Amino acid sequence: MAHPSARAAKTARNKKNRNAGTNSFAPLAAPAVSAPSSDKALLPLGALMLAVSVSGWAQSAAPAPAAASTATSAQAEGKTLAPVTVTGTRDRENQTYQSGITSVGKMPVAAKDIPQSLTVVNEKLMHDQGKDSFKSALENVIGITFEAGEGGRVGDNIRLRGFSAAGDIYLDGMRDIAQYNRDNFNTERIEVLRGAASMLFGRGSTGGVINQVSKQARLITEHEVNATVGTKGYQRYQGDFNFKVGDDAAFRINAMATDGDGRGDNASASTHRRGLAMDYRFGIGTANEFEISYYHLHYNDKPDWGFAWLNSRPAPSPTNQYWYGLNTDFQNDKADALTLSHTHRWADGSSLKTTLRDGYYSRAMWATQSSFAAGTTIFNLNPNTVVNRGNNSKSGKEHHTFLQTDYLTSTNWFGRKNSILVGAEYAVENSSRSTYPFITAALAPKPSTTVGNPISTGISGNLTERVATQFKATTLGLYGQDTIDLTPYWKLVGGLRIDNFRGDFDRSGNTAPNNTPLSRSDTLLSKRLGVMFQPSEEVSYYAAYGTSFNTSGDLYQFDPQSANTPPESSRNMEIGAKWELYGGDLSFRTALARTEKYNERNTDIDTANNSYLLSGKRHTDALEFEIAGRITPQWDVFAGIGFLKAKIDKSGSNAAGLAEVGENPGLSPSRQATLFTTYRIGDKWRIGGGFTAVSTNKPANSVTTTNRAPGYVKADALVEYRISEGNTVKLNIDNLFDKVYYNTLYRGFAAPGDARSVRVTLTSKF
Repeated sequence: MAHPSARAAKTARNKKNRNAGTNSFAPLAAPAVSAPSSDKALLPLGALMLAVSVSGWAQSAAPAPAAASTATSAQAEGKTLAPVTVTGTRDRENQTYQSGITSVGKMPVAAKDIPQSLTVVNEKLMHDQGKDSFKSALENVIGITFEAGEGGRVGDNIRLRGFSAAGDIYLDGMRDIAQYNRDNFNTERIEVLRGAASMLFGRGSTGGVINQVSKQARLITEHEVNATVGTKGYQRYQGDFNFKVGDDAAFRINAMATDGDGRGDNASASTHRRGLAMDYRFGIGTANEFEISYYHLHYNDKPDWGFAWLNSRPAPSPTNQYWYGLNTDFQNDKADALTLSHTHRWADGSSLKTTLRDGYYSRAMWATQSSFAAGTTIFNLNPNTVVNRGNNSKSGKEHHTFLQTDYLTSTNWFGRKNSILVGAEYAVENSSRSTYPFITAALAPKPSTTVGNPISTGISGNLTERVATQFKATTLGLYGQDTIDLTPYWKLVGGLRIDNFRGDFDRSGNTAPNNTPLSRSDTLLSKRLGVMFQPSEEVSYYAAYGTSFNTSGDLYQFDPQSANTPPESSRNMEIGAKWELYGGDLSFRTALARTEKYNERNTDIDTANNSYLLSGKRHTDALEFEIAGRITPQWDVFAGIGFLKAKIDKSGSNAAGLAEVGENPGLSPSRQATLFTTYRIGDKWRIGGGFTAVSTNKPANSVTTTNRAPGYVKADALVEYRISEGNTVKLNIDNLFDKVYYNTLYRGFAAPGDARSVRVTLTSKF
């Protein structure tokens, strides 16, 4: 695709498709089926599920089936399908860092046809950078910051445009809210859609959503093995095995084992992760396609929770050289999910996809929270300064069941093309939180140590768990959206969604008076409206408006006041432009947006209703620029720069609340930039590098404190050599200049980012 002749052909094809009025659902459409119109009366699995359980309607539009170019013929519903050509490639050398077709908007379309800011971190970019975790891959995305410990949570804890996105993580279009640290071994790409999006996803999504797209089985037999070794004892072994097992069936296995040490010149934090993902698809490209997948991730880590703030700054060296935890510290988490899906395609290009997922998640942690002895300042800090160790222990289990269905079709009403989405979602989310009642400062005290001589000898403790709370959330959502081609150059997008969310909170494991049950039910309407002007196939200008809501039970907990408090409301207003340059090989976008939460909960109490007042207000203004793709056949680039201006407009009436007005709410740095680029030299060598830059930042939920993490620029480098066809060796140097920086902030502490690491990866494809 990189050659000029290919670019010209690509542009010509685009113009031809535009003039012909190409169906926007073409990636999902089956070829013409020689069958009467009664074909739709034959109920496939998805339609049958709808018929027996209307309350179980749901979504999850699938992207185009990806496989090496091949043709298949199949029998479906007793009718013969014409040959189906399924296109795609797994050869990263021919891919760019562009997003390609995305289904984050529940319709398989190009990124330029989504009237919202969208960033896609694809597998090629993650592989080139050696990013092995969800969090590290998101360092490429401007507008994202990281926190730890908020609301007692563990796992990936993210802010997007300054708003919490802990409940806005998705896996293949289905909510993935469980508390665990995600790995990228089974990730095809990560899609970050910014701005309020409750019309598409339901509750949450104030700042946007983050969707992980899993690897799928393809109609080709090909395999890839990656072996990585590096500094600090790092080892990672990853296998990706894809088998074509029939004319329309394929099976794919991804497996991963990762071990490595973290910060600490003495003992150290560490990670030990194991993952397995299996995906079986049959009926690929036919009228009835089925998919069964299983995902398992287990890690047993020694966590690093950083160090308490000192004089409003992260604790200085040598605390960032050492790990002050104990060898008995642990974070032992598991995630297991089984997913079943069925897609039915009609001859007119319409499709119905129904997906059922059942997931079990568990977490258990006993960590150390380090701080200096009272009276310590930056001026008297020395190797003999006493370091106190506190307990940070928590555990819990989650069982989530989701059922989603999307119906996509295209029709002509009043002489205008209408691309229609109708969907539904039913979800049951059970979450329990437990305590370790015998792991306390009194019963299992962690010994203090000194700054210059941390001793990590472990201690014993009674790890008996006691269930403290249990939360059950039940959601039913119904939604519809229409994309209307007003003229050859103008499109209008409009959608509505209604959700009913009910939360029941059992607090019987707590002590009185905090042991009474609490519950609440809310019904909300969400809206989405966008307009696009596309004067050519390569250009799209848009304006968009969307709403979102946050219930009091979004993250599985109530208190007596929040159980009586209605949901918060937010809205996003955005204008932007997207261009396809160099014959479509390079994508460039820019956006100007305001995200506003206009009835935020605060600590003021409505005494008549025993609820929190929704009188708070905050907003974030964002200006973003981003490019992704290929400048020349040898030169790939991914880069972005963003500017945020976040402000609290209204807060509580007490002194603390009044002091917050006009302040930055935290985790909203004013400037962020990222760059990664590679250049191929001849047939054998490729070199590259980049940087991540973040301006001064501060933790959230501590608006009036003076705690600040300094801005930083962190550089990375890459050298790759092609040994032979299908075999390469790659050297990644992360944090090239060993910059000390802090990218995970909480109001009580700051955790440093990774020190310099050197990793060598051998890749073999066969």
